[in-house]
Amino acid sequence: MINKEVLLMTKGKKLITFVIVLIIIGAFPLGAIVNRIFAKDFQEDNSIFSYFSEENGKTNILIFGVDALSKEKAKKTRSDSIMLFSMDSSGENPTLISIPRDTIVDIPGRRNPEKINHAHAYGDAQLLVETVENLFGIKVNQYVRVNYRAVEEMIDAIGGIEIDVPMDMKYSDPYDNPPLHINIPKGLQVLDGKNAVHFLRFRKGYSNQDLGRIEAQQNFVNSLKDKALSPKIIPKIPKLINIFHEHVDTNISQGTMLKLSSYFIKGEIKELNRLTLQGNAKKVNGVAGYYVDNEALSILKNQLSDNNEILAKITVLNGCGIKSIATENANKLEGNNIKVEKIGNYENFDISDSFIEYKKPFKKQAQKISNILGIKDIRERDEWVEDSIDIKVIIGKDLDA
Repeated sequence: MINKEVLLMTKGKKLITFVIVLIIIGAFPLGAIVNRIFAKDFQEDNSIFSYFSEENGKTNILIFGVDALSKEKAKKTRSDSIMLFSMDSSGENPTLISIPRDTIVDIPGRRNPEKINHAHAYGDAQLLVETVENLFGIKVNQYVRVNYRAVEEMIDAIGGIEIDVPMDMKYSDPYDNPPLHINIPKGLQVLDGKNAVHFLRFRKGYSNQDLGRIEAQQNFVNSLKDKALSPKIIPKIPKLINIFHEHVDTNISQGTMLKLSSYFIKGEIKELNRLTLQGNAKKVNGVAGYYVDNEALSILKNQLSDNNEILAKITVLNGCGIKSIATENANKLEGNNIKVEKIGNYENFDISDSFIEYKKPFKKQAQKISNILGIKDIRERDEWVEDSIDIKVIIGKDLDA
Protein backbone atom coordinates (compact mmCIF):
# COMPACT_ATOMS: atom_id res chain seq x y z
CA MET A 1 0.00 0.00 0.00
CA ILE A 2 1.33 3.43 -0.93
CA ASN A 3 2.04 5.72 2.00
CA LYS A 4 0.12 8.84 0.90
CA GLU A 5 1.81 11.04 3.49
CA VAL A 6 5.28 10.07 2.27
CA LEU A 7 4.19 10.51 -1.35
CA LEU A 8 2.82 13.97 -0.59
CA MET A 9 6.01 14.97 1.18
CA THR A 10 8.11 13.71 -1.74
CA LYS A 11 6.07 15.67 -4.26
CA GLY A 12 6.13 18.71 -2.01
CA LYS A 13 9.88 18.49 -1.58
CA LYS A 14 10.39 18.33 -5.34
CA LEU A 15 8.17 21.34 -5.88
CA ILE A 16 9.71 23.44 -3.14
CA THR A 17 13.21 22.52 -4.26
CA PHE A 18 12.34 23.93 -7.65
CA VAL A 19 10.74 26.99 -6.03
CA ILE A 20 13.87 27.64 -4.00
CA VAL A 21 16.03 27.15 -7.04
CA LEU A 22 14.01 29.58 -9.14
CA ILE A 23 14.20 32.19 -6.41
CA ILE A 24 17.94 31.79 -6.10
CA ILE A 25 18.69 31.58 -9.81
CA GLY A 26 16.60 34.63 -10.45
CA ALA A 27 18.56 36.79 -8.08
CA PHE A 28 22.10 35.47 -7.82
CA PRO A 29 24.73 33.27 -9.58
CA LEU A 30 23.93 29.63 -9.06
CA GLY A 31 26.90 27.39 -8.66
CA ALA A 32 25.79 24.25 -6.92
CA ILE A 33 22.02 24.59 -6.98
CA VAL A 34 21.81 24.81 -10.75
CA ASN A 35 24.20 21.87 -10.87
CA ARG A 36 21.62 20.02 -8.75
CA ILE A 37 18.70 20.96 -10.96
CA PHE A 38 19.77 21.43 -14.56
CA ALA A 39 22.80 19.20 -15.13
CA LYS A 40 21.18 15.79 -15.32
CA ASP A 41 21.50 12.66 -17.38
CA PHE A 42 18.51 13.40 -19.62
CA GLN A 43 18.08 9.95 -21.15
CA GLU A 44 14.50 9.12 -20.13
CA ASP A 45 12.56 11.86 -21.93
CA ASN A 46 14.01 15.04 -23.36
CA SER A 47 10.80 16.39 -24.92
CA ILE A 48 10.47 19.06 -22.26
CA PHE A 49 13.53 20.86 -23.63
CA SER A 50 12.09 20.92 -27.12
CA TYR A 51 9.25 23.00 -25.67
CA PHE A 52 11.69 25.83 -24.99
CA SER A 53 13.95 25.63 -28.00
CA GLU A 54 13.82 26.32 -31.69
CA GLU A 55 13.74 23.24 -33.93
CA ASN A 56 17.06 21.40 -33.55
CA GLY A 57 18.28 24.36 -31.53
CA LYS A 58 19.11 25.37 -27.97
CA THR A 59 17.24 25.93 -24.75
CA ASN A 60 18.25 29.43 -23.60
CA ILE A 61 16.82 30.87 -20.38
CA LEU A 62 17.81 34.32 -19.10
CA ILE A 63 17.84 34.47 -15.30
CA PHE A 64 18.23 37.78 -13.49
CA GLY A 65 17.46 39.69 -10.32
CA VAL A 66 16.18 43.22 -9.87
CA ASP A 67 16.71 45.67 -7.04
CA ALA A 68 13.03 45.99 -6.16
CA LEU A 69 10.79 45.09 -3.23
CA SER A 70 7.93 43.60 -5.25
CA LYS A 71 7.00 42.39 -8.72
CA GLU A 72 4.95 45.53 -9.24
CA LYS A 73 7.98 47.77 -8.59
CA ALA A 74 10.36 45.71 -10.72
CA LYS A 75 9.77 47.70 -13.90
CA LYS A 76 12.12 50.59 -14.64
CA THR A 77 14.71 49.17 -12.22
CA ARG A 78 18.20 48.03 -13.12
CA SER A 79 18.91 44.33 -13.20
CA ASP A 80 21.58 43.04 -10.84
CA SER A 81 22.92 39.52 -11.23
CA ILE A 82 22.44 38.27 -14.79
CA MET A 83 22.93 34.71 -16.02
CA LEU A 84 22.24 32.80 -19.19
CA PHE A 85 21.42 29.10 -18.93
CA SER A 86 21.88 27.24 -22.22
CA MET A 87 21.47 23.60 -23.17
CA ASP A 88 20.96 21.52 -26.30
CA SER A 89 17.33 20.63 -27.01
CA SER A 90 18.40 17.01 -26.42
CA GLY A 91 19.34 17.89 -22.82
CA GLU A 92 23.09 17.77 -23.44
CA ASN A 93 25.82 20.36 -22.77
CA PRO A 94 24.19 22.35 -19.94
CA THR A 95 26.04 25.66 -19.56
CA LEU A 96 25.60 28.54 -17.13
CA ILE A 97 27.16 31.89 -18.04
CA SER A 98 27.47 34.67 -15.46
CA ILE A 99 27.35 38.13 -17.03
CA PRO A 100 28.87 40.89 -14.86
CA ARG A 101 26.32 43.67 -14.38
CA ASP A 102 28.80 46.36 -15.48
CA THR A 103 29.46 44.70 -18.86
CA ILE A 104 29.50 47.39 -21.57
CA VAL A 105 27.20 46.40 -24.45
CA ASP A 106 25.10 47.84 -27.25
CA ILE A 107 21.53 48.26 -26.00
CA PRO A 108 18.91 48.45 -28.79
CA GLY A 109 17.58 51.98 -29.14
CA ARG A 110 20.47 53.62 -27.27
CA ARG A 111 22.98 55.82 -29.07
CA ASN A 112 26.12 54.69 -27.23
CA PRO A 113 27.24 51.47 -25.48
CA GLU A 114 26.18 51.25 -21.82
CA LYS A 115 26.26 48.85 -18.89
CA ILE A 116 24.07 45.84 -19.51
CA ASN A 117 22.15 46.31 -16.27
CA HIS A 118 20.67 49.55 -17.68
CA ALA A 119 18.70 47.62 -20.33
CA HIS A 120 16.01 46.43 -17.94
CA ALA A 121 15.45 49.97 -16.66
CA TYR A 122 14.97 51.25 -20.21
CA GLY A 123 12.71 48.53 -21.55
CA ASP A 124 11.84 45.92 -18.94
CA ALA A 125 12.63 42.21 -19.36
CA GLN A 126 12.11 42.23 -23.11
CA LEU A 127 14.87 44.78 -23.77
CA LEU A 128 17.29 42.91 -21.50
CA VAL A 129 16.46 39.69 -23.37
CA GLU A 130 17.02 41.44 -26.71
CA THR A 131 20.33 42.88 -25.49
CA VAL A 132 21.59 39.44 -24.45
CA GLU A 133 20.39 37.95 -27.74
CA ASN A 134 22.40 40.55 -29.66
CA LEU A 135 25.47 40.07 -27.46
CA PHE A 136 25.67 36.31 -28.04
CA GLY A 137 23.90 36.02 -31.39
CA ILE A 138 21.25 33.61 -30.06
CA LYS A 139 17.53 33.36 -29.40
CA VAL A 140 16.54 33.52 -25.71
CA ASN A 141 13.44 31.42 -25.22
CA GLN A 142 12.38 32.19 -21.65
CA TYR A 143 13.27 34.39 -18.68
CA VAL A 144 13.00 34.31 -14.90
CA ARG A 145 13.02 37.59 -12.92
CA VAL A 146 13.19 37.78 -9.12
CA ASN A 147 13.40 40.68 -6.68
CA TYR A 148 15.52 40.92 -3.53
CA ARG A 149 12.58 40.56 -1.16
CA ALA A 150 12.21 36.96 -2.32
CA VAL A 151 15.69 36.09 -1.08
CA GLU A 152 15.23 37.96 2.21
CA GLU A 153 11.94 36.25 3.00
CA MET A 154 13.19 32.84 1.89
CA ILE A 155 16.29 32.97 4.11
CA ASP A 156 14.18 34.04 7.10
CA ALA A 157 11.70 31.26 6.36
CA ILE A 158 14.40 28.57 6.52
CA GLY A 159 15.97 29.99 9.69
CA GLY A 160 18.98 31.84 8.28
CA ILE A 161 22.08 30.63 6.49
CA GLU A 162 25.59 29.96 7.80
CA ILE A 163 28.28 31.71 5.76
CA ASP A 164 31.95 32.52 6.23
CA VAL A 165 32.11 36.25 5.44
CA PRO A 166 35.50 36.91 3.76
CA MET A 167 35.93 40.50 4.97
CA ASP A 168 34.34 43.23 7.06
CA MET A 169 31.51 44.45 4.86
CA LYS A 170 30.62 48.10 5.45
CA TYR A 171 28.77 50.29 2.99
CA SER A 172 26.06 52.96 3.09
CA ASP A 173 23.90 54.51 0.41
CA PRO A 174 21.44 56.99 1.94
CA TYR A 175 19.96 57.70 -1.49
CA ASP A 176 18.88 54.13 -2.14
CA ASN A 177 15.16 53.38 -1.69
CA PRO A 178 15.01 52.34 1.06
CA PRO A 179 18.42 53.62 2.30
CA LEU A 180 21.05 50.88 2.25
CA HIS A 181 23.32 50.31 5.27
CA ILE A 182 25.55 47.22 5.20
CA ASN A 183 27.53 46.28 8.32
CA ILE A 184 28.56 42.61 8.46
CA PRO A 185 31.72 41.59 10.36
CA LYS A 186 34.23 39.14 8.93
CA GLY A 187 33.97 35.50 9.99
CA LEU A 188 31.69 32.46 10.20
CA GLN A 189 28.15 33.37 11.23
CA VAL A 190 24.45 32.79 10.59
CA LEU A 191 22.93 35.53 8.45
CA ASP A 192 19.25 36.40 8.59
CA GLY A 193 17.37 37.38 5.46
CA LYS A 194 18.27 41.07 5.57
CA ASN A 195 21.98 40.47 6.08
CA ALA A 196 21.98 37.67 3.51
CA VAL A 197 20.75 40.18 0.93
CA HIS A 198 23.36 42.67 2.13
CA PHE A 199 26.07 40.03 1.74
CA LEU A 200 24.94 39.31 -1.80
CA ARG A 201 24.65 42.98 -2.75
CA PHE A 202 28.03 44.02 -1.33
CA ARG A 203 30.52 44.74 -4.12
CA LYS A 204 32.90 47.52 -3.08
CA GLY A 205 35.60 45.57 -1.24
CA TYR A 206 36.60 42.90 -3.76
CA SER A 207 39.95 43.35 -5.47
CA ASN A 208 38.57 42.06 -8.77
CA GLN A 209 35.21 43.85 -8.44
CA ASP A 210 32.25 42.04 -10.04
CA LEU A 211 34.17 38.78 -10.48
CA GLY A 212 34.95 38.67 -6.76
CA ARG A 213 31.33 39.34 -5.98
CA ILE A 214 30.23 36.53 -8.28
CA GLU A 215 32.60 34.12 -6.49
CA ALA A 216 31.27 35.18 -3.07
CA GLN A 217 27.70 34.69 -4.25
CA GLN A 218 28.51 31.22 -5.55
CA ASN A 219 30.01 30.34 -2.15
CA PHE A 220 26.80 31.58 -0.55
CA VAL A 221 24.69 29.31 -2.76
CA ASN A 222 26.94 26.36 -1.93
CA SER A 223 26.23 26.99 1.76
CA LEU A 224 22.52 27.30 1.10
CA LYS A 225 22.17 24.14 -0.99
CA ASP A 226 22.26 21.49 1.74
CA LYS A 227 19.91 23.42 4.01
CA ALA A 228 17.47 24.16 1.21
CA LEU A 229 17.32 20.49 0.23
CA SER A 230 17.06 19.04 3.76
CA PRO A 231 13.85 17.35 5.05
CA LYS A 232 13.43 20.20 7.55
CA ILE A 233 12.27 22.36 4.65
CA ILE A 234 9.07 20.31 4.16
CA PRO A 235 6.93 22.04 6.88
CA LYS A 236 7.87 25.40 5.36
CA ILE A 237 6.61 24.52 1.88
CA PRO A 238 3.40 26.63 1.99
CA LYS A 239 5.26 29.78 3.04
CA LEU A 240 7.97 29.30 0.44
CA ILE A 241 5.40 28.75 -2.29
CA ASN A 242 3.76 32.03 -1.30
CA ILE A 243 7.15 33.75 -1.55
CA PHE A 244 7.53 32.34 -5.04
CA HIS A 245 4.15 33.60 -6.22
CA GLU A 246 4.71 37.05 -4.72
CA HIS A 247 8.24 37.69 -5.97
CA VAL A 248 9.03 35.57 -9.05
CA ASP A 249 8.04 36.79 -12.50
CA THR A 250 8.54 34.51 -15.51
CA ASN A 251 7.07 33.73 -18.91
CA ILE A 252 7.45 30.00 -18.20
CA SER A 253 3.91 28.68 -17.66
CA GLN A 254 2.93 27.26 -14.27
CA GLY A 255 2.13 23.87 -15.79
CA THR A 256 5.53 23.70 -17.45
CA MET A 257 7.26 24.69 -14.21
CA LEU A 258 5.54 21.85 -12.39
CA LYS A 259 6.70 19.43 -15.09
CA LEU A 260 10.22 20.84 -14.81
CA SER A 261 10.22 20.57 -11.02
CA SER A 262 9.35 16.88 -11.24
CA TYR A 263 11.68 16.17 -14.14
CA PHE A 264 14.77 18.05 -12.97
CA ILE A 265 14.91 16.42 -9.55
CA LYS A 266 15.45 12.96 -11.11
CA GLY A 267 18.89 11.43 -11.42
CA GLU A 268 22.35 12.13 -10.10
CA ILE A 269 24.31 15.38 -10.31
CA LYS A 270 26.17 15.56 -13.62
CA GLU A 271 28.58 17.96 -15.23
CA LEU A 272 27.52 21.60 -15.65
CA ASN A 273 29.73 23.95 -17.63
CA ARG A 274 30.07 27.09 -15.48
CA LEU A 275 31.46 30.11 -17.26
CA THR A 276 31.90 33.81 -16.58
CA LEU A 277 31.90 36.22 -19.50
CA GLN A 278 35.58 37.15 -19.83
CA GLY A 279 36.80 40.75 -19.94
CA ASN A 280 38.48 43.54 -18.00
CA ALA A 281 37.33 46.41 -15.81
CA LYS A 282 38.65 49.64 -17.28
CA LYS A 283 37.72 53.07 -18.62
CA VAL A 284 37.39 53.64 -22.38
CA ASN A 285 36.62 57.10 -23.79
CA GLY A 286 35.64 58.23 -20.32
CA VAL A 287 33.21 55.33 -19.76
CA ALA A 288 34.13 52.99 -16.91
CA GLY A 289 32.85 49.43 -16.98
CA TYR A 290 33.58 45.79 -17.71
CA TYR A 291 34.76 45.42 -21.31
CA VAL A 292 34.34 42.01 -22.93
CA ASP A 293 37.35 40.20 -24.38
CA ASN A 294 36.35 39.91 -28.05
CA GLU A 295 38.31 36.71 -28.67
CA ALA A 296 36.73 35.02 -25.65
CA LEU A 297 33.30 36.27 -26.74
CA SER A 298 33.81 34.82 -30.21
CA ILE A 299 34.61 31.40 -28.73
CA LEU A 300 31.60 31.63 -26.43
CA LYS A 301 29.27 32.58 -29.28
CA ASN A 302 30.49 29.52 -31.16
CA GLN A 303 29.70 27.35 -28.16
CA LEU A 304 26.19 28.80 -27.90
CA SER A 305 25.34 28.57 -31.58
CA ASP A 306 22.78 25.95 -32.59
CA ASN A 307 25.15 23.78 -34.60
CA ASN A 308 28.20 23.64 -32.35
CA GLU A 309 29.18 21.66 -29.29
CA ILE A 310 30.74 23.14 -26.16
CA LEU A 311 34.46 23.40 -26.92
CA ALA A 312 36.47 21.06 -24.74
CA LYS A 313 39.71 21.97 -22.99
CA ILE A 314 42.14 19.26 -24.09
CA THR A 315 45.52 18.14 -22.78
CA VAL A 316 47.87 15.68 -24.52
CA LEU A 317 50.23 13.79 -22.20
CA ASN A 318 53.33 11.69 -22.90
CA GLY A 319 52.77 8.33 -21.22
CA CYS A 320 55.62 6.37 -22.75
CA GLY A 321 58.72 8.58 -22.48
CA ILE A 322 59.34 8.80 -26.24
CA LYS A 323 60.66 12.26 -27.02
CA SER A 324 58.19 14.72 -28.63
CA ILE A 325 55.46 12.10 -29.06
CA ALA A 326 52.87 14.20 -27.21
CA THR A 327 53.72 17.26 -29.31
CA GLU A 328 53.48 15.29 -32.56
CA ASN A 329 50.00 14.01 -31.71
CA ALA A 330 48.88 17.40 -30.45
CA ASN A 331 49.92 18.82 -33.82
CA LYS A 332 47.73 16.21 -35.55
CA LEU A 333 44.76 17.44 -33.55
CA GLU A 334 45.55 21.10 -34.26
CA GLY A 335 45.75 20.19 -37.95
CA ASN A 336 42.17 18.96 -37.69
CA ASN A 337 40.98 22.23 -36.08
CA ILE A 338 40.98 20.82 -32.55
CA LYS A 339 42.61 23.22 -30.11
CA VAL A 340 44.97 21.66 -27.54
CA GLU A 341 45.09 23.54 -24.26
CA LYS A 342 48.21 21.91 -22.79
CA ILE A 343 50.99 19.42 -23.64
CA GLY A 344 52.90 17.62 -20.89
CA ASN A 345 53.99 14.36 -19.27
CA TYR A 346 51.72 11.72 -17.76
CA GLU A 347 52.27 10.52 -14.17
CA ASN A 348 54.49 7.69 -15.49
CA PHE A 349 56.07 6.47 -18.74
CA ASP A 350 54.78 2.87 -18.55
CA ILE A 351 51.78 3.22 -20.88
CA SER A 352 51.81 0.69 -23.72
CA ASP A 353 48.36 1.36 -25.20
CA SER A 354 47.16 4.93 -25.60
CA PHE A 355 43.82 5.93 -24.07
CA ILE A 356 41.51 8.94 -23.76
CA GLU A 357 39.67 10.13 -20.65
CA TYR A 358 36.78 12.56 -20.95
CA LYS A 359 34.07 14.26 -18.91
CA LYS A 360 30.53 13.29 -19.89
CA PRO A 361 29.53 16.40 -21.92
CA PHE A 362 32.52 15.87 -24.23
CA LYS A 363 31.95 12.30 -25.42
CA LYS A 364 31.49 13.24 -29.09
CA GLN A 365 34.71 15.25 -29.14
CA ALA A 366 36.58 12.42 -27.41
CA GLN A 367 35.33 10.04 -30.10
CA LYS A 368 36.48 12.45 -32.81
CA ILE A 369 39.96 12.56 -31.26
CA SER A 370 39.90 8.77 -31.07
CA ASN A 371 39.25 8.56 -34.81
CA ILE A 372 41.96 11.08 -35.70
CA LEU A 373 44.70 9.48 -33.60
CA GLY A 374 43.57 5.86 -33.88
CA ILE A 375 43.07 5.40 -30.13
CA LYS A 376 40.48 2.70 -29.39
CA ASP A 377 40.41 2.98 -25.59
CA ILE A 378 38.19 5.91 -24.49
CA ARG A 379 36.96 6.21 -20.90
CA GLU A 380 34.33 8.43 -19.28
CA ARG A 381 35.41 10.03 -16.01
CA ASP A 382 33.09 11.76 -13.55
CA GLU A 383 35.77 14.10 -12.29
CA TRP A 384 39.48 14.61 -11.71
CA VAL A 385 41.69 17.08 -9.92
CA GLU A 386 42.33 19.34 -12.94
CA ASP A 387 38.76 20.68 -13.15
CA SER A 388 39.62 22.97 -16.07
CA ILE A 389 40.57 20.03 -18.33
CA ASP A 390 37.73 18.24 -20.15
CA ILE A 391 39.61 15.64 -22.22
CA LYS A 392 42.94 13.94 -21.48
CA VAL A 393 44.81 12.15 -24.27
CA ILE A 394 47.50 9.84 -22.87
CA ILE A 395 49.96 8.73 -25.55
CA GLY A 396 51.43 5.23 -25.22
CA LYS A 397 54.11 3.26 -27.06
CA ASP A 398 51.57 2.01 -29.62
CA LEU A 399 51.55 5.43 -31.33
CA ASP A 400 55.30 5.47 -31.89
CA ALA A 401 55.43 5.80 -35.69
